[in-house]
Amino acid sequence: MIRTGVILAAGAGSRLGELGRRSSKPMLPICGRPLIDWVAERLRAAGIARLVIVAHAGDAALQQHAQGVGADLALQTERHGIADALCCAAPLLAAERAFLACACDSLFAVDDLRRMLAAADTNPDDPLVAVQTLDVEATATRSAVVCEGGFVRAIVEKPAPRTAASNVISLPLYGLPDRMLVRARDTAAMRGERYLSTALNDEIAAGGHVRWIEFQHRLEITSADDLARVEAALATT
Repeated sequence: MIRTGVILAAGAGSRLGELGRRSSKPMLPICGRPLIDWVAERLRAAGIARLVIVAHAGDAALQQHAQGVGADLALQTERHGIADALCCAAPLLAAERAFLACACDSLFAVDDLRRMLAAADTNPDDPLVAVQTLDVEATATRSAVVCEGGFVRAIVEKPAPRTAASNVISLPLYGLPDRMLVRARDTAAMRGERYLSTALNDEIAAGGHVRWIEFQHRLEITSADDLARVEAALATT
């Protein structure tokens, strides 16, 4: 059973503008609390007992905060993507058969997280990708996911506009068996980053099964314009 969650919190947050110059994205104040606290709170409410935070080596505030909230800490020296971030966390995951990985800029409903954990526990040897159906134009800044039945057939990272084979996108939430850490380590870089989508495609090419689970909603904080919307949504819940 998955009881460990990895929060990927080393991103630059460059699209936050002035807000990103005041603090890192995970430490961005949301309704008076750091964004990462909202993520951690929801993961724990869903049943995650242990948290591992991957922080950038230069983010001293987050490193201190992580220790204060009882999370284990891994450091990413260079921002080379999610697969690289997971490699940084790998020594802290040596005893885990499977784990949940979640970006720090997305808030999911606790019930949906519980559903994700239950689905991952049903097939613990298969990677599980959370997906959402959006307009096809949205795939240009995300990953387009080609689904067939209950399985993922391919993930296309940031396809060119109007070329995506699907309007289903990958959300930054994954249930991963431990062997995906090896896949992440062996992932080839693309545009200077090592993408988890590449590792998942490698798993599919090797004959493995990658499953998907659909989410209807998430609160995403990628730009300053998202802040008021997310705070309003949190205030109503």
